[in-house]
Amino acid sequence: MSKQSKVSSSGSFRSIFMHADAADMFLMALGFLGAVGDGIVVPTTLYITSTIMNNIGDSPSFSPNVLTDEINMNAVYLCFMAIGKWIACFLEGYCCARTVERQPSKLRSDYLKAVLRQEVAYFDLNVTSTAEIITSVSSDSLIIQEVISQKVPMFVMYVSLFSGAYVVSFMMLWRLAIVALPFVIVFFIPGLIYGRVLMRLSRKIREEYNKAGVVAEQAISSVRTVYSFVGENKTITEYSDALEGSVKLGLKQGLAKGIAIGSNGVYAIWSFLCWYGSRMVMYHGARGGTVFAVGALITLGGISLGSGLSDLRYFTDAMAASERIREVIKRVPEIDSDNMEGEILQQVSGEVEFKNVKFAYPSRPESMIFKDFNLKVPAGKTVALVGGSGSGKSTVIALLQRFYDPQGGEICVDGVRIDKLQLKWLRSQMGLEPALFATSIKENILFGKEDATMEEVIEASKAANAHNFVSQLPHTYDTQVGERGVQMSGGQKQRIAIARAIIKSPRILLLDEATSALDSESERIVHDALDRVSVSRTTIVIAHRLSTIRNADVIVVVQNGQVVESGSHDHLIQLENGFYKSLIRLQETKQNDEPHNPCPPGPSSVSSTYDVHKTNDMVSLLSSANSANHCGVDNLSSQVNKVFPVPSFKRLFAMNMPEFRQALCGSMAAILFGAVQPVYSFGLGSLMMR
Repeated sequence: MSKQSKVSSSGSFRSIFMHADAADMFLMALGFLGAVGDGIVVPTTLYITSTIMNNIGDSPSFSPNVLTDEINMNAVYLCFMAIGKWIACFLEGYCCARTVERQPSKLRSDYLKAVLRQEVAYFDLNVTSTAEIITSVSSDSLIIQEVISQKVPMFVMYVSLFSGAYVVSFMMLWRLAIVALPFVIVFFIPGLIYGRVLMRLSRKIREEYNKAGVVAEQAISSVRTVYSFVGENKTITEYSDALEGSVKLGLKQGLAKGIAIGSNGVYAIWSFLCWYGSRMVMYHGARGGTVFAVGALITLGGISLGSGLSDLRYFTDAMAASERIREVIKRVPEIDSDNMEGEILQQVSGEVEFKNVKFAYPSRPESMIFKDFNLKVPAGKTVALVGGSGSGKSTVIALLQRFYDPQGGEICVDGVRIDKLQLKWLRSQMGLEPALFATSIKENILFGKEDATMEEVIEASKAANAHNFVSQLPHTYDTQVGERGVQMSGGQKQRIAIARAIIKSPRILLLDEATSALDSESERIVHDALDRVSVSRTTIVIAHRLSTIRNADVIVVVQNGQVVESGSHDHLIQLENGFYKSLIRLQETKQNDEPHNPCPPGPSSVSSTYDVHKTNDMVSLLSSANSANHCGVDNLSSQVNKVFPVPSFKRLFAMNMPEFRQALCGSMAAILFGAVQPVYSFGLGSLMMR
């Protein structure tokens, strides 16, 4: 997720289970016990099988009744083994499945909670895109989930099978077991090498997929911009280029897998065991069933050991993933929103004061934004901040909400330093952030006050001039606004956000470019709503349109991180060569120079929005990708009415025709590899018959 996590250290094995409680420990203990039983059943079954084979081989020396009794008794033992294996597999599967649903869910919840707990500076320094956070919380947790649910139980089963196989082998025929013991190295060395290579390649492939995911996430989240610049082909090209690296790494991964499987010496070891076992039968009085069982146990034990050791790479990945997640979860931010310590004022008048504030953004520490910045906002007054881009206007709001702490000076609310106040309480006294969430209008308004009634929601909407347009929507307050409010026009989004601020009833209003992207009519409606909200509240307004802040009680001109002018509009406009007057002249000149072009129809009408909603399948796809565009309804409808071909194997085969030669070679090799086992079994059976 972060730059730091890219060079992540491997955590301990215990860190994989850091979210396991007592119930999880109990479930895992039962699951691992079942895995041990699952592994031990195999050598025990082979031991019983060897007894049956020996009894059949010695049948001439037995009477029919004795032979039948021996066979029946061993058959009963095999039934017991089947029941035991069923119980063991049930415990292994059920208990691990239960705990794997509990632990990753708690991990994801704690991870998201920890991410939301971090200060804004953490995201500035460590997060390059939201796709990295999404990828981290999904891919890392899935790695841990796979290890807990599959790899750890399988590893326990493999180890128990290997241990049981060699213990039973030494008990049955120690000479053959000792001779075959060195050949175990043939089983696990290819697995170890393949595991290390695959771990390195898997990590690189995941990084390549992350790059492609970032491209896709950015394109989908800004799909309107992509459409407006006709950037579909460019985006597809960038995505394909990002995937090209994973294709090359996938080829290397397949080559490594083929070499590892091909270098497995199972059949060579079986050949040696058959030869040496026959000599044991001829010269040392060993029994054929015992030799067969020991050979099978040696082979199965070696294969199990190799499989278990090759899975160690998953443990390494899971430990690294758990360490990355643990670092975020355990990190205590400098500005901790979960810290309930701090003062809570009984009454808030809303006076705000910046005293000799020095500040630079953590991502640009060499560029000072404020140097001895001073500003006083009287309680209940409206103060407008104006100035050029980069002068520090928005930084005032960021510092007041304690997104950052200044390097020097102090910021006070009602004479109390804000770093002495409880952070959650401080932020609860402030509004308004115009961003909307991808949920209904009602839920967006309720973010201001979760326990508000529907009557309060409607009253807040009326005060924000939003009730009229909301009531005309087909689903009224249950209407989905889309991701970041894309289903609403600019004015509608602003009025919903104002309603959220009204229902929250903050003492301090923070308006950052609240009407910068609105047309004149929408701006007038929003300003009427803002004027209502601002009554008896301290309001700090940041605006580039100077005509919108003429009625402010105080206008403050900020230039290069300093307050250069302060006063009412009438006072500042009379200052010759004043900064505010020059800004007024510059804006008037710019407006006079711009030709008046009629604006194309926008997405403000309700009907156009819901014409798009009627195109069910296409909109469900586009809205989930933040692309429910209000334009081009006819084109969308024509695409929806298009009949797509029914999925079929023939169509899938046609799509893979460019790789037909490679697929044919791979299929032929797979057929030959699959034929090895029955041919070898036929040869082994012929050998035993002789």
